[in-house]
Amino acid sequence: MTREPRPPHIFFGRDPELAQIIQMVLTNLSSSPAHIAILGPGGYGKTILANAVLTHPGVQEHFGDARYLVACESVFSPDALLIELAKTLGVFDGPTDAMRSRIHTMLNSKDCILCFDNFESPWDQDGDIRHSVEVLLSSIAETQRTTLLITMRGTVRPAQTQWTMPLLPPLATLDCNSARRVWEHITENYDKFAEELIKAVDSVPLAVSLLAHLAQATSPEILLRQWNSKQTGFICTGQANRQFSLDYSIQLSIDSGRMRANPSAKELLGVLSMLPDGVHKSQVEKFRAVLPEIDILSGISTLQECGIISVIGERYQTHPIIRNFCNNCILSSQEHKSALMDFYTDLASARYDHINANQYTKMVLEVNNTKAILSDLLKLDLKSNAKLVEAICEFIRFQSSIGDFSDKLICQTVKSLKLVKASTILVIACLIAWAKLQYSANNLEKAKDILKSAESLCRAGKEYRSSQHAHIFYLLGEIYALNEAFDKAETSFQKALELHKVANDIFGQADDYNGLGKIYLNLNKLNEAKVSYQKALELNGSSNSIQRQGNDYNGLGDTYLALTELNKAEASYQKALTIFKHSNGTLGQGNALQGLGRVYMKRSQMQDAKTFLENAFAMHRQAQSALGQKWDQHYLDKV
Repeated sequence: MTREPRPPHIFFGRDPELAQIIQMVLTNLSSSPAHIAILGPGGYGKTILANAVLTHPGVQEHFGDARYLVACESVFSPDALLIELAKTLGVFDGPTDAMRSRIHTMLNSKDCILCFDNFESPWDQDGDIRHSVEVLLSSIAETQRTTLLITMRGTVRPAQTQWTMPLLPPLATLDCNSARRVWEHITENYDKFAEELIKAVDSVPLAVSLLAHLAQATSPEILLRQWNSKQTGFICTGQANRQFSLDYSIQLSIDSGRMRANPSAKELLGVLSMLPDGVHKSQVEKFRAVLPEIDILSGISTLQECGIISVIGERYQTHPIIRNFCNNCILSSQEHKSALMDFYTDLASARYDHINANQYTKMVLEVNNTKAILSDLLKLDLKSNAKLVEAICEFIRFQSSIGDFSDKLICQTVKSLKLVKASTILVIACLIAWAKLQYSANNLEKAKDILKSAESLCRAGKEYRSSQHAHIFYLLGEIYALNEAFDKAETSFQKALELHKVANDIFGQADDYNGLGKIYLNLNKLNEAKVSYQKALELNGSSNSIQRQGNDYNGLGDTYLALTELNKAEASYQKALTIFKHSNGTLGQGNALQGLGRVYMKRSQMQDAKTFLENAFAMHRQAQSALGQKWDQHYLDKV
């Protein structure tokens, strides 16, 4: 007895794939029938697409009732596949050999289109079984009047069958508009929470469909809360099977024969589930060193074949819903977790301005993974984990340097530390790092509020460092200076200087004197400014802080320029320029070049001034300094 294919009730977002398949099916009839594999991860709508093909008007017109869908979900051997095919064709009767003959007679009697649905079940077995299944499929493909379709999880087509070119690419997730149309076809209550849910599951067709069915009885807002707490676990509308449970569908892929045959694949999946950005192709060798017991290359190969990971922007990544499922199932071992946590803690702890180019590149590539691992570590005991807090603070500094001003991690750190009543010193250190991040993002009021909270902890608590207290006042001075509250800025820098002297912090004192120099310059107290910059230069010279000396020379140049001592101003700017060239300090070079341009403007040497200012603008643009570019343009307009 034949089984009629059923047209899909919901079919959005697959029109390009449907058009390609229909064209391949109908244009190849006169020469050789098409052989097409519909591939992709579980839950991506392969069966729905196959039914849309089998019930397409053009296909119905040509093939009539010779359109067959063979359900292979519960088929795990070539004999069982043969029986299921015979049942579908209506020739299941008598011994196996006779049944083979009747099948071939039936397939050769007229043009027919035959689809093996969920073909991974019989194919994804041990070598001998797989080979026999492939031989059977090939023999069916060789019949001259049979158009062959298969739907199958993964990205690899069965061997021994010649598949029609061009090959149909594995299915991707739906676009946002198609996902919304799926939702609205099932239920009417599409709102901002439904939109968030669709984004959260990345428009995976099965997940969108199941969530929309759940939304018929439960509001999208409640469903979003459930997603945030339970992830994939609650997306289920009936008994545990691949059509009604997202977890069940994912588990089928993870438990496939190819995965069972390669233990490294499952171990690697556990590792990748901890990393939102996966593994960059250029970092594979480094991960092999971190996790030597995992055969990473063979694991990658198997996971790609099964459609569990894919290459996205040069990275091997799991899909977010698979990652959520794996994390809920605790797929990664404690040994692998510890190795990853040590690797990323060390990476976060590195001083980005003291490392080589290769290490710096690695830090940039691993930013999101580092955030995720540090965030996971915060859920452990923090009471005595000063190393982790130091790593997070150092990482926040690096994060800010590349223009990433997200404060989620440092905010979480502060909350976690307060929750476990950790050392006040650690809390203050995090507040300072948080304030610096806000300062770099130009959120000055928020930075000031955070610093005042840190300063209150210093005044109220017995456990703090005078160097921390000093640094808070220094940063407040910088903020007041930017807001042109110069009296408050001077007071803050003076307090910072007193505390840095108590802490015997030479660098801190030098920074305070540099800050005071800027304030005196703005207040037109030029002699005081010159003395402050000279003291800063003396302290930085004694500690051999070259970069800081460059800033001091720029400050002195500004002071001499205001005093109209042009030769001294030019000499100071040139010294600053030399220092910043050697240290690749683009912002410092821009400031020095701008100063030299102003010197030559004062001398009425406009062509030279123009050249210096144009070079300053280029450096400030490279350093992404909007303020520097603004003043460069201002002086260029004057020239």
